[in-house]
Amino acid sequence: MLTLIGTLPLRPEELDNATLIDLDPIGIVTDSFGQVLAHLNDTNQALDVAKKEIRAIFDAMDAAVVVLNDDNTIDDCNRQAREWLFQFRDYPEIIGRTLSAVCACSDKVQSSLAQGSLHGQEFEYDSRYFQLAVSDISNEQQQNVKKVLICFDITRQKTTEASLQLYAKVFANTAEGIAITNSRARFLQVNDAFCRITGYSAEELLGNTPKLLESGRHDAEFYSAIQQGLDTHGHWQGEILDRAKDGRIIPLLQTISAVRDAQGAISHYITIVTDITSLKETQTRLDFLAHHDPLTELPNRLLFTARLEHAIERAARDHDIFGLLFIDLDRFKTINDSLGHQFGDRLLIEVAQRLRGLVRKADTIARLGGDEFVILLERLNIPGEATTLANKIVAAMRQPFTLHDSELHVGCSIGITLYPEDGTDAVTLLKNADTAMYRVKDAGRDGYRKFSPDLSEAADEKLTLENALRLAVREGRLELHYQPIIDLRRQRIIAVEALARWPHPERGMIPPDQFIPLAEESKLILPLGAWVAHEAVTQYVRWRDQGIAPDYISINASGMQLFHPGFADMLFELLRLHNVDGRHLQVELTENVLMRDINSCRHILDRLRDHGIRIAIDDFGTGYSSLAYLKQLPIDDLKIDRSFVRDIPGDVNDCAIAEAIIGLARNLGLETVAEGVETTEQEEFLTRVGCSKVQGYHYARPLTAAGFEEFRRRFPAAKETQDVHADRR
Repeated sequence: MLTLIGTLPLRPEELDNATLIDLDPIGIVTDSFGQVLAHLNDTNQALDVAKKEIRAIFDAMDAAVVVLNDDNTIDDCNRQAREWLFQFRDYPEIIGRTLSAVCACSDKVQSSLAQGSLHGQEFEYDSRYFQLAVSDISNEQQQNVKKVLICFDITRQKTTEASLQLYAKVFANTAEGIAITNSRARFLQVNDAFCRITGYSAEELLGNTPKLLESGRHDAEFYSAIQQGLDTHGHWQGEILDRAKDGRIIPLLQTISAVRDAQGAISHYITIVTDITSLKETQTRLDFLAHHDPLTELPNRLLFTARLEHAIERAARDHDIFGLLFIDLDRFKTINDSLGHQFGDRLLIEVAQRLRGLVRKADTIARLGGDEFVILLERLNIPGEATTLANKIVAAMRQPFTLHDSELHVGCSIGITLYPEDGTDAVTLLKNADTAMYRVKDAGRDGYRKFSPDLSEAADEKLTLENALRLAVREGRLELHYQPIIDLRRQRIIAVEALARWPHPERGMIPPDQFIPLAEESKLILPLGAWVAHEAVTQYVRWRDQGIAPDYISINASGMQLFHPGFADMLFELLRLHNVDGRHLQVELTENVLMRDINSCRHILDRLRDHGIRIAIDDFGTGYSSLAYLKQLPIDDLKIDRSFVRDIPGDVNDCAIAEAIIGLARNLGLETVAEGVETTEQEEFLTRVGCSKVQGYHYARPLTAAGFEEFRRRFPAAKETQDVHADRR
């Protein structure tokens, strides 16, 4: 049964009589209901559209929204909530479940839900930062029936805040000074480092311009170039000298960058400065060390050469003359070797100090190395000024040096050249001064000499001879001669001394007193000495195999050879290879060699003695010595120098000296060898006073190997009686 309750819109005045008669109440009701249903349907469709629009807006929100029922189950959520909080779960998996079941939210969020409305709570979840807002939804009775949880993603904001905090810390704590100025270059902000570097406080700087720091060391063009770089390229970098508050000039490495606004106009400048005072000091020190001798702090060869080149250019332009003094200390090597490098270094410092006191401020003193100094005398009025200074230097160097309570005597040799007389380039001037200096050395040292062309010819000759000697040593063109050593008491050949000879293809036989010093000076003595040792041992083996070998063969060794690290081992290896006992080899050394370093000598000679090698002191009585070393060192023979033998028996003093040396040797258990015996009278005297052995032209000159073999067959009848001067080396 259908029951309709309502009001029908019937108006009788609008109906005629026929209509009223024909009116059907049921039909009228049916039509009206249809209209109502149609209206309701339109309303529902409008509601559906509105709901879809609201859902679209809900899902499009840039925030995660979750609607919770009063039992904390999820009633609804938007798309961002599903992505951010629920790991992209499908909608049906979320609705009706508790928040903790589908989202591991932080404890702060969970606890905030029980507090009702909450705004501004921040938390981190799934590598994101969120800001939380919670609101209640009330019904008509003002009862809270639902909660709305809204989470805003503030990750970018937090990252920006962290960056700003980091930038602020960097700005405040960086070692570089940082200043921010406006477009008119007025300081807006400075960090602590900028204040520390400049000495000004922030209050003193803010509002001021960089002109406050100008040192006056740069001209207007310098600052214009800075501004041009900023206007053109937007930055400038370079070194600048500023003045600190206390007046100090501070070198800075400065970088300025222009900051432009949205319209492209410069709005600010950022300046970064680094105090490079320490760097500049280090650079200055390194530059000093690169151009100065670290020991004496005098200019070194590099700086001296530059100044010499400059002096040549100036003198050529102004038609001036200048002088060059090449100074080499005398006896320095002996002091350095005997007393040690500490004494040697201290002596060089004292020498430099004396030289400084003798020259003008405009002159240059340099140390070229070792004990070599050179002085550049610019703008000489007369050439004689150079020799006057040289004379003063020689006199000053003759005065003793007192070091560590020791009084040392050195002296010096000086070579002098003048520009342009003795050369117009640096190499020639130095070479010629060096040549003149060595001529002083050859003449006895302790003096000076002006260069002359004949000295250059002598130097060229010396160089030619050195090159020829080098070739002769390398190609084995030298010869070894042997001078017999005679046992006086038994009148037999007991030994031979091996002596190097140089048969030059053009000049004939060159005397040893010419090429041996040259070999020592050029260090050719090392390969030459090794060759002598090899040839001597080899020849001994030949004679041994023939049954005519003497008791031992003697070789000479210089200081350079003795102190060379491989000298002793070289001899040991030679003896081993040829199966020769060490007692068949003798090494001759001079007194001066032994006194260079007595402790090192003792060590080396002990090694030689351990292998049986004999030791002889050559030219005894002519060198600087202390008799104490005769007891300390393992010595076998003392060789009396020919200068004490030449005039005996006629010279009473020489006789006394020779007899004293022989007596000293006898008391020490040593044997003596008299060198340079040329007459029967000398032989008889030496026999009478007890000399052990002799050698000299009275018996034989130095002989070839074949010549010695012939001499041995004829001895003693082969004695030479003519008085001639010995030619030993």
